[in-house]
Amino acid sequence: MPRLNFGFVLLLVSACATIPTVDAALHHDLMTLRRSIAAEQSHGEIDRSRAGKIAQAVAAREVYSGVGPGAAARIRSLRACTPPVIDALEARSSRQDEPAAEAMLLLLANGRVEPEPLAKRYEDADSGAWRAVAARASLTPERYLKRRRYFVDPDQRVRRAALEAALEAPSPLDKDALAEAARLDPDAQCRSLAARTLGTIGGEAGVRALIDLWEHGDADDRVVLVEALGKRAALAAGGRTELLHIAESEHGIAAIAAAGTLLRVDPESSAQAKALLSRAITDGSADEQALAITLAPLDPAFVQTLKKAERDADPELRVAVLARLLEVPSERTRAFTALRSEAKGQGNSADAARDALARAGDRSVGPRFVEALGSKEWQVRQGAGLALVSLGDYSHASLLLADDDANVRVAVACGILGS
Repeated sequence: MPRLNFGFVLLLVSACATIPTVDAALHHDLMTLRRSIAAEQSHGEIDRSRAGKIAQAVAAREVYSGVGPGAAARIRSLRACTPPVIDALEARSSRQDEPAAEAMLLLLANGRVEPEPLAKRYEDADSGAWRAVAARASLTPERYLKRRRYFVDPDQRVRRAALEAALEAPSPLDKDALAEAARLDPDAQCRSLAARTLGTIGGEAGVRALIDLWEHGDADDRVVLVEALGKRAALAAGGRTELLHIAESEHGIAAIAAAGTLLRVDPESSAQAKALLSRAITDGSADEQALAITLAPLDPAFVQTLKKAERDADPELRVAVLARLLEVPSERTRAFTALRSEAKGQGNSADAARDALARAGDRSVGPRFVEALGSKEWQVRQGAGLALVSLGDYSHASLLLADDDANVRVAVACGILGS
């Protein structure tokens, strides 16, 4: 961590400048920060408020000091916790590299900058990162023609940004270009954005375009198409009929997703949707069962269906059922007991049980996640830190704010700031 001496930092943390660990996060190396956090943690001084201040300083440091594609990706990952680091993003966006462009994209998405001057300034930039800023800023009718050209830009970042802008400010004139992007773009996220925008625009032509895409899409694409057909404008223009057809005649995850979508957005179809979900829980493949369990309503009939599935399911699916039953007051105590027993074991089902208990705020699994903070695998450490945030154990979670891996530091900082 290179040392920072930027004036914006002092303004950013003026309210907590007397906290030594915040100063270490802003001005010193990782070893110093690690020692400072460990000292405060050992004395029980890191509560939610203190952890939030340290996390804000760590995130701001990463925003302002990072360089290269990795730094740009970490800034992008802060979408879920942008407000606490707005000042750092504004300072970072004043430079002209790729991380600065990513910072500007977050400012645009949060309404912190005027889009039109940016669209004009960077519309033909040589840098794909800054063309992406122009594309994301193309929100007015005068910019729609140029925005459609960005849909086929060689740079994936530009295409994504243009499609995000189209989703925020949709135009019926985009339909043909959106259909092409949803069918041909090599990037799954671009295809998803294009399909969802088609659904948002709706109308009979939009629904036809979505159905035309069905045969060419893979399993993930089809789940997105189901989501798009469930958009209000699409639902009213034939989307309901198409969703019923998919749920009743198709197979796999997309059919289960269609039933879940109907249950959520169309009360008239609830009886058919419930029957389809119940059948999937009883007779579907493991993947179909898992999704149907997640989407199932918790009325008395479905609670009985879930309890039957609990008796018959393999360990991982049984954990998924028990996690849902935690939401049923009459089943909660029994489900907690069963999950705690499963969490004591090893393997995927034990991991899933611990995760379910953490999401439910059950501190009995806390020691296992504290132990996992020492793992050599960054994914395990990151998952453990986020689980501890869910449990309200900010003291132990804060230890990862000085992790060797910058991605872990940022993810846990964002988790703390968003909690």
